[in-house]
Amino acid sequence: MKNKKIIFFLVGSLLLLILFTFSLLKLYDHYIYQALNQMVYSLEEEYPDIDIRLVAALTHQEEANDILGKYGIDIDTINEIASYHDFKIQVLCLVLFTFFGIIFLFVLIYLIDRKKIKKEIRIINQYLQDILNNQYELNIALYQEDELSILKNDIYKVTLKLKNLSSYEQKEQKFLMNTLEDISHQLKTPLTALMITNDILVNNDLTEEERIQFLKKETKELEKMEWLITTLLKLSKLDSRQVKFKMDKIEAEDLIDQALESLLVLLELKHITITKKNLDFHLFCDVAWMREALTNILKNACEHTLENGRISITGDDNPVYQAIFITDYGQGISKNKIKNIFKRFYSTNSSKNSMGIGLNMARIIVEKHHGKIEVDSVVGKYTTFKVIFMKTNC
Repeated sequence: MKNKKIIFFLVGSLLLLILFTFSLLKLYDHYIYQALNQMVYSLEEEYPDIDIRLVAALTHQEEANDILGKYGIDIDTINEIASYHDFKIQVLCLVLFTFFGIIFLFVLIYLIDRKKIKKEIRIINQYLQDILNNQYELNIALYQEDELSILKNDIYKVTLKLKNLSSYEQKEQKFLMNTLEDISHQLKTPLTALMITNDILVNNDLTEEERIQFLKKETKELEKMEWLITTLLKLSKLDSRQVKFKMDKIEAEDLIDQALESLLVLLELKHITITKKNLDFHLFCDVAWMREALTNILKNACEHTLENGRISITGDDNPVYQAIFITDYGQGISKNKIKNIFKRFYSTNSSKNSMGIGLNMARIIVEKHHGKIEVDSVVGKYTTFKVIFMKTNC
């Protein structure tokens, strides 16, 4: 863009010089006309009866006689006329001055532009060095349309993307580190229990009944580890966005029944009664993943429900949203704990067997279905999990 401007300026200046020279030539013609007019006027004054052919001789050179030659005047003599000589010198000086002035301006603008370009390149190089040193806070964006400004704007856009990527990678690394620490902590407990149990089985004389009891404990710990590893693999798929949901239509009550299947033994052991109401509407979701989410919420409700307790599952289908309300009439959750129950690896003290990942996964699954989970609880009375899907997002 800068080079084009310089070329346009040079071409314009040359055109201006040509126009200026043409004007000087016109002025020169005017001067010659005035000189001839004065000469003819003088001749008429001296010789009133002069022939009209004198004028014809001035306009038609081939018909004119060399009258001046009779008086010893030739073309070189004209240059000796003082006024004409001064006029030629003035014209020549003006043309040369204008020409060299244009050349000087062109060189000056070119040097200034080169200096500015070098300065801008140094700034860009320094900016790139700062980026290599993980410094992304500088801003070189300009609101202009020349090539360097466009380049700087593009570099700034790339810088913003690199900054976001760097921030995202740092968060991911921190999240991965925390996750690995939590996984290590979660696996450490069952592994320790297994090592102790195995040591007792190997190094102690036990009765057959005691040996069976310890083996059952080992089996229980192994099942816990298997569930933990399987759940963590599912969470990793959700976190890495590798899951592609297959959306199907299913009745809400059928979905609840499928979610309860894996909890039937726990419900029977604690003699928990399940009541269902208003679930005769259809949800559009990935059945397998939504079943996983509801199972985790129902499992949490079972763990917090006392023996011979009750869990109610109620549906709500209105013009604004579809919802499933899961209420357990157990211990309840205090307000300062409600804000943390969806955090990964967080569990309440009352739930010793909980590993704190079920509700976290349930929240992620529901949110990926463009829904949300809300919790309403009163300590000592009830806890209600509200799984809500806005119809505008369906």
